[in-house]
Amino acid sequence: SSREVVSPFESSNTSSTAGSGLYSAETYDFTAENVDKVLDEVRPYLVADGGNVAVVSVADGTVSLELQRACGTCPSSTSTMKMGIERVLREKFGDAVKEVVDINRPSVTLTFEALNGQIDMLRSAIEGYGGVVQLATVDPAKGECQIKYKGPVPLSLGIKAAIRDKFPEL
Repeated sequence: SSREVVSPFESSNTSSTAGSGLYSAETYDFTAENVDKVLDEVRPYLVADGGNVAVVSVADGTVSLELQRACGTCPSSTSTMKMGIERVLREKFGDAVKEVVDINRPSVTLTFEALNGQIDMLRSAIEGYGGVVQLATVDPAKGECQIKYKGPVPLSLGIKAAIRDKFPEL
């Protein structure tokens, strides 16, 4: 029989009872144990898709996590981390959460060459849809770049998402 997996990240008004579960107003002290407790509310959804998450450390506002099994190789892992896990942690711990990182995700230093290389990987697909893209400037200190793009607007959103996935500091 087929079963439907419902993501807790799609809507904050899902089947949770007010005041309990994932979207309750209850907050916790910012400790590794409590981060793990909050993640227990998310884990069933990750496990249903063949993945999991483990708390590696909590220090100086940074939560280091390990996305495991299917989550570690899933193309949607960045979205799962940012839109789901990080959102829930920020809801429960507020401003105490400065950053949530996946320890298995290699970091890439933001440079003109690195960003242009990422755009080069997208370029043939962009041109195939009638778009033209060119990297103009990169300012690593400010976490900013300027990209010249001409083409379909929906494609520009995909380009932005692909770049942010590789360079989250932008």
